[in-house]
Amino acid sequence: MTPPPGPFRLVYRAFEQVEFDPAKSEEVFEARGFDLGFISRIFPGYVLEREDTRGYAEPRFQVIGELLGEVYEVIYTRRGQACRLITAWIAEPAYRRMWHDR
Repeated sequence: MTPPPGPFRLVYRAFEQVEFDPAKSEEVFEARGFDLGFISRIFPGYVLEREDTRGYAEPRFQVIGELLGEVYEVIYTRRGQACRLITAWIAEPAYRRMWHDR
């Protein structure tokens, strides 16, 4: 799958708090074998990030980052100083190459 258009920026992200819906976390675990609590450990850290401009009610951000040797794609929004994780999955090959090329 080809990454959608739009530039990613390499940024360091740290949040005072990372939160998520426990039911969504369980859904991610059942589908992908890891939960959002695990993925929350991608922060603080360097990630490739861009704003998701598809017209959601709240600003969403797409990040690519590495955790324990695997590259993940993570979608989150900000709520004040907190990061609210929405979903995550293992990155597609094109995103893994992009991560490793940076």
